[in-house]
Amino acid sequence: MDSSPIAPIWLVLPLALLALIVQAGYLIALRELPKGKIPPSRRRIRTATGWMSMFAIPLTAYGFGIATMEDPSTFANVWMVVIGLIAAILMLSGLDAINTMRLRRVAQQQLEKEYRTALAMTVKKAKMELKLAADSDSEESGEDRNE
Repeated sequence: MDSSPIAPIWLVLPLALLALIVQAGYLIALRELPKGKIPPSRRRIRTATGWMSMFAIPLTAYGFGIATMEDPSTFANVWMVVIGLIAAILMLSGLDAINTMRLRRVAQQQLEKEYRTALAMTVKKAKMELKLAADSDSEESGEDRNE
């Protein structure tokens, strides 16, 4: 059996470290956003996805740069966990997409409700103006008749 890892450790570990720093920065930025800036459901889903990525990155680095086939059970277990984490991350990504569609639908319904309210107020105002105009016209024609 081959006793060397899939990729050289000098390549894998710096890339994994860079990916961890970027992912940690994303999680910090997500946490520091003002409360109303992002919906709470989206924040929760993306935080969970970020933490799962934080676990997947070092395990993937271990699988590529350290684990060897000399210990097949460890090698297989590491890659099964990595595949499981990636599958969970993909499922959370799908959930985020579904949640985004739900949030869009709710926002669209709210916008339509506001539009209908504004339209009703505009129609009501226009009817009042027409009534006032009709009343003033009738008063003027009544004054013309009296003269």
